[in-house]
Amino acid sequence: MKKNKKRELYSFDIEIKEETSEEVTKEVKKKNEETGEMETVKETVKKTVEKNVPVKIFLKKPTRTQVEDGDMFYSIWLNKFIKMGLLTRAMLAKKQVDIGGTLNDDDKVNFAKLYLQLFEKQQNVIRYSAKDRDKMSNDEQERLEKAVSDLGVIRKQIADFEAAQASIFDHTADVKARNKTITWFLLHLAYFVKGEEDDAKEQAMFPGSDYEEKYSSYQEADEEQDDIFIKSIDKLSTIATIWYMSGVQEQADFDAVLEEMNRDIDSEETEEVIEETPEEKPEEKPEEKPEEKPKEEPKESKESEAKK
Repeated sequence: MKKNKKRELYSFDIEIKEETSEEVTKEVKKKNEETGEMETVKETVKKTVEKNVPVKIFLKKPTRTQVEDGDMFYSIWLNKFIKMGLLTRAMLAKKQVDIGGTLNDDDKVNFAKLYLQLFEKQQNVIRYSAKDRDKMSNDEQERLEKAVSDLGVIRKQIADFEAAQASIFDHTADVKARNKTITWFLLHLAYFVKGEEDDAKEQAMFPGSDYEEKYSSYQEADEEQDDIFIKSIDKLSTIATIWYMSGVQEQADFDAVLEEMNRDIDSEETEEVIEETPEEKPEEKPEEKPEEKPKEEPKESKESEAKK
């Protein structure tokens, strides 16, 4: 297990309920056929019980072969989406300039450079993750840390740029190919260990020999509402995305990113509540007097209420 732990990107625990058959021993009274007397004897019967079973969920670190296969998968789908007529981010940015968009020539050049740097840094970080940190030289560790740091800066610059350009960049060929590749890594790196026994073996979350078979396993688990799948897929998808997009390698760093994401969600919900409360104030005291003046009986009830 120690050897496997080094290959983990991130792990967390869940619980599922399973029906198991147990042998239960109980005492019953029976008549002895020879003596004719009642005797207490023990009987063993099988009983079906529902138990909480702990399950460890984890994403493995990719091997060098998997990193290379993932790169190839991205390239194949990028070309497919381009042939379908989708533009890349760089192509879309250039088109915005040509049709008189908000980008000037300098913006277009800077964006193209940023996206090229993003791809290079991202591939470097993913390749470094194929090697255990304990086996890295000091130079390799420094390069990894610098690549992760640079990747964060580049992503922030691109995010600021794209936020100003609305959501048109969400439907580009490279974004869709990236999302496909994240799914590819998720299907190949997700594993679980059921139970706490020492001999419990790790199992692939999505069995299969290639992407198509693994994706079919994913669809079956979703359709059948598999308990392990339901309780883990959202977090697994989030972790896979964080890893691929930012190059985070350590459990503590993943937890820090998740906490920051939760804080952002909480702050957005708080802002929505604050915006809604002022709208309810005008409805607190409706004016009833003008409507009730023509009627005499309601006036008496109002006077009695005022005395009270």
